[in-house]
Amino acid sequence: MVCVWVWERAARGDRSEPRGRMAELEPGGGGGGGGQPDAVLLAPLTEDTFLHNLHVRYKRDVIYTYVGNALVSVNPCRPLPLYSAELVRAYLARPPYQLPPHLYAITATAYRWVRDRNESQCIVITGESGAGKTEAARVCLQCAVLAGPGGPAGGAGPGGPGGGGGPADAEEGAGAALAAAGTLLEAFGNAATARNHNASRFGKLLDIELDFKGDPVGGHITHYLLEKERACGAAAGERNFHVFYQLLAGADVSLLKRLKLQRSWEQYRVLRGAGAAAAGVAGAGGASPRRAPPPAAPAAPPAPPPGPRAPHADTDHFAFTKAAMATLGFSGADCGAMLRVLAFLLKLGNVQFEPQHNIDGSIGARLHQPYELTEACSLVGVEAGALAAALHAAPAPRPAPDGPSGCERDWEEAEEESGAEAEEEEEESCVEWATALRDRLLCAVYSRLFTWLINAVNDKIKPAEAGKRCTLGILDVYGFESLAYNGLERLLVNYAAERVQAAVTAATLRREQEEYAREGLPWQPLPYHDHELQAELLDAGPDSVLGALRECTSRRAADAAFLQRLQRRRHPRLHVVPPDHFQIVHFGGPVTYCARGVVRHNADAVCARAAAALGAAREPLLRALFAGAAGAAGAGAAGAGRGSPRRPAALACRQRALVAALVRRLPAAPRLVRCLRADPQLRPHRFDAPLLRHQLRSQGILDMALLRRAGWCEAMCARALLARYGLLRPARAPPAAPAPALARDDPVRAARALLRPLPIPSAEFAYGRTKVFIRSPRTVWELEALRAARVERLVVVLQRAWRAYCARRRLRLRHRAQRVIARAWRAYRATRELPERQALQRQLQVSSLQQLLLHGTQLGVGRVRWQARRRVWSLGGGAAAWAGGVAWRAWCRWARRRYLRELWRRLPARHLSPACGAWPACPAPRLLGRTDALLRRLHHRWRCRLYRAAFDQTARNRMREKVTASVLFRERKATYARSVAHPFVGDYVRLRASGAWRRGPGAAGDRYVVFADVVGKVARSSGRVARCLAVVSTAALLLLDARTLRLKRRVPAPAVHRLSLSPLADDVLVVHVRAPPALDSSAEDLSHCAARDAPDAPDAPDAPGCLFGGEGARRRRGDVMMRTCHVLELATKLFLVVQNAVGAPPHVNIASEFEANFGQQAVTVAFHVVSGDVSGADARLLRRGSRMDVLL
Repeated sequence: MVCVWVWERAARGDRSEPRGRMAELEPGGGGGGGGQPDAVLLAPLTEDTFLHNLHVRYKRDVIYTYVGNALVSVNPCRPLPLYSAELVRAYLARPPYQLPPHLYAITATAYRWVRDRNESQCIVITGESGAGKTEAARVCLQCAVLAGPGGPAGGAGPGGPGGGGGPADAEEGAGAALAAAGTLLEAFGNAATARNHNASRFGKLLDIELDFKGDPVGGHITHYLLEKERACGAAAGERNFHVFYQLLAGADVSLLKRLKLQRSWEQYRVLRGAGAAAAGVAGAGGASPRRAPPPAAPAAPPAPPPGPRAPHADTDHFAFTKAAMATLGFSGADCGAMLRVLAFLLKLGNVQFEPQHNIDGSIGARLHQPYELTEACSLVGVEAGALAAALHAAPAPRPAPDGPSGCERDWEEAEEESGAEAEEEEEESCVEWATALRDRLLCAVYSRLFTWLINAVNDKIKPAEAGKRCTLGILDVYGFESLAYNGLERLLVNYAAERVQAAVTAATLRREQEEYAREGLPWQPLPYHDHELQAELLDAGPDSVLGALRECTSRRAADAAFLQRLQRRRHPRLHVVPPDHFQIVHFGGPVTYCARGVVRHNADAVCARAAAALGAAREPLLRALFAGAAGAAGAGAAGAGRGSPRRPAALACRQRALVAALVRRLPAAPRLVRCLRADPQLRPHRFDAPLLRHQLRSQGILDMALLRRAGWCEAMCARALLARYGLLRPARAPPAAPAPALARDDPVRAARALLRPLPIPSAEFAYGRTKVFIRSPRTVWELEALRAARVERLVVVLQRAWRAYCARRRLRLRHRAQRVIARAWRAYRATRELPERQALQRQLQVSSLQQLLLHGTQLGVGRVRWQARRRVWSLGGGAAAWAGGVAWRAWCRWARRRYLRELWRRLPARHLSPACGAWPACPAPRLLGRTDALLRRLHHRWRCRLYRAAFDQTARNRMREKVTASVLFRERKATYARSVAHPFVGDYVRLRASGAWRRGPGAAGDRYVVFADVVGKVARSSGRVARCLAVVSTAALLLLDARTLRLKRRVPAPAVHRLSLSPLADDVLVVHVRAPPALDSSAEDLSHCAARDAPDAPDAPDAPGCLFGGEGARRRRGDVMMRTCHVLELATKLFLVVQNAVGAPPHVNIASEFEANFGQQAVTVAFHVVSGDVSGADARLLRRGSRMDVLL
């Protein structure tokens, strides 16, 4: 393959490039006799000159040619050294039209568009099968991964063709995962055909999500119609999907032994091709159970797989596939499950059938070699007998229009039987029917496995953080194909190719020419081939091909009815070829399709019994692929009306919807890559001119070249152009420069005035009514280069201004620091001279006292003090110390006032909880630390007082209940975490407002309702649940009829001594009732005995009267078992009621198994988890003797 060389060189760190191959990468390297890099510049531009230019470049191993802003790629059918990480960086660093044409240029252009303009882009790769679309999509993906600033510098690791090497490094991130996803899907979705040894058998749209820096952060893959018919056997000269051959060639001996496989792929029918498979089926069908089988003829050796593959290619690619799984993060269990399902498919494909005569005289089918099915079922834990019974089922007649019933549900689309036939023909029919069931099951398993793999890969590569980002899409669409046998899947593949071709070619030509006319540009319309008419033949209206197929499928008509519908259409591009073929003229040529079984194939039905058998497998992956099949089969066996009334959509309908969504999703101007086949046999150094001429005409490449030559490559709204390139206005605008008012009133004139002074020829621009048209792509990148240069200059100016501001701020801080240091130094010097000043001050005081004593009468005290202070000032240092103390005391007073003045503005909000520890930082901790701590404590107490004052009695009760629930059930009950955020309501049915409650049971001492809700009371005999109303009052627990509020049972609060729950996420609560003495019957219980012992109650005793049903009846009735979605609230409130009534709390037992008293019998209640998704609503209760099992 082309890209194997790239990744191996990148892994080795080899950065040398052959000069002979890469000479054109230098400017001017493609001149001379190397042909024209852009076909639009050919003179004259005709089909012959275009083809000659391709031939000249192809002979020099130059396979890429521009057609305006599109790219034409000719498949060289051999590896070329045209790809490296250094080359990716070169195309990202320079405009694409300064370097030779390359896929890197198209991808880099789209990447820059997403990164710089924040607009999503899509690269559409089209061409026939074998034109190199898969390789082109892989190269585009590699370039997009390496383009990000965080992408690997040296390419991906040794991951083979897709680059999915070892585990992704932290710096690679999502890029390595995207490359690994391509490798994995190529193994499961690609196969070798007669035209291409690595053909994609499914359509793929990869959306790479980029962040604002341009780094890939994730992606999403959308796939379209896997060719699942290949899973049950490849045609002659072709191969099955790559992953089967990789598994057999690359797995070690221990893995093959665990999977019960053999190394040789010739041992498996689905891998040998159509010839070997047909021989096996014919041999099985021709045998008769009445006579011995004939001796087997020596089988011819199977043909080797087609395509130019290396001897150890499958072995190496299996290592790449395993590395891709590891890169994506698949666990060992997931990888092992996928391999076991693949081995199951290989083994099931070897199952063959032979006819047998039943005891009733009918002819059926039986296994030719039962051990093949037994080994296949043992791999995945499927019951071999059930699967064999499903595959042995006799063909049912065509169901009536009323609907399927009985055995007709096993195969919804049964074929018609002709009536009385010969015995040998009936034997062959039974064998063919069983073989068809097996092949359909193989296709269904592989198709669902591939869909599961796509979903799993999308989960692995999705961005870590959700959000709306721009995407770079790479669409590898189906290639047009016409093989020896063309069925329904080939029709759908060609239909998708037809629709995409019409969207990217005819729609583009028509839309651009209409836009030129609408904008008033001088334009002569160019003729072009409209592919839209050919696409409408396939899907436009009920008379189209797909419309007729959908109607015949819904009516379960025969294939002949479908051909009759096509015959009545009488379209010049549609021909019916008797007896069972029809021909459609597509954009790529006529294709003859076989209509045999097309209606049944379109229904895409699977044998319900076989699907149920696979749905009950022990292998989790296989059980997930057929989830719901066992339940649907059971529902169908119980009654025909229990299934879903909606039938699954037909295959053509699903493909039509997917293609329509894809066409709507394509942007108006996608990045086109046209891939061409140079030789039908994929031989290198061959240039088939007629074949290339046909592809040029069918894909409309010459029409696009003529449009780009006469038209414009880019059309921008004038306002958008001003918004993006408005900064290109000169700093000193002339008087005629566009003003903002002109840009607002006449944006086209403003855009003309903006572009006129730029160093770009004015002929490159054309001005319409609302848009500006640009002639060549080079002009677009010149504008981008000018804008980038201006942005760089503006950034330099901003950086200069910011650096100047930072320098001035640092200078001010430095001057302030100098002043602080100077003051500190002076203070330090004064501190060193302090002892001398103190001694002088004492001498001065002594002399002052002496003068006061001697001359006090003449001078006075004030005079003496003034003279002493003047002497201190004359000393210098002492005066500075005195002044410093005064300034310090003044600053402290100012700091305290500022702290108190600004504190109230920075206090935390009053609505916050007292548990919030927010508090503004103290500006001077050494001075105000103790004050700040004291004020913080006072403020916290004040907030707590406000919080307590806002609590009323109801809020206090609810808080008490929540605290009690936390003490009882935190880290003990699985549903506690979900109940924390929900307040306890109590009266869920508004029973307190009910007049019937106040007049009935609530008239006595149970008037105040603590809890009321409809619960399910569990019957002790069978485990069934009956709805009733559970009411907890301040004195008892009452069970009432939900509609009539008739009292069924009253349990006083002192009688409750224990509450039992399980630690799981169920909704079961058991209230253990203490059995009172036989003669200690309260008057309250006797008053309610008639009501609670009624005969129609679910748990009524034998004798309903008060004489026989006193406390002894309550003892026989035993404990109460209920189910409620508010189980924690009910248990908490009942716990508090019992505690208030008795003075001691009841015991709360939380265990997975405990005993309950059901009348005179002790029953063990046990909880079991039988599935991964555990929820209380899914619990089932089963009573078996002295055990009550709760299954979750």
